[in-house]
Amino acid sequence: MAIMKSATRVTSKGQVVIPKPVREELRWVSGTQLAVEIMGDGAVRLAPIEAGDPIDTLYGCLRDFPRDPLADLEAEHRAEIEADEEKTRAH
Repeated sequence: MAIMKSATRVTSKGQVVIPKPVREELRWVSGTQLAVEIMGDGAVRLAPIEAGDPIDTLYGCLRDFPRDPLADLEAEHRAEIEADEEKTRAH
């Protein structure tokens, strides 16, 4: 991975914006939890915190899509159940 340098600043609320090219390179999406570590030389290290549940991680990655992927999957599942029930009634 190439070293990427960029500049940002601390807001009055203590927030720091991580530039988009950096977030994209690291694949940090909205909601990514980061551990903050102060290094001996005064630098700050950010590292993603491992999610406990891979489903939560996947859902977090899909959260920014225009439609709700979980709702779409649930609707698809309901449609499959209804289709199976129709087949059962037809026989």
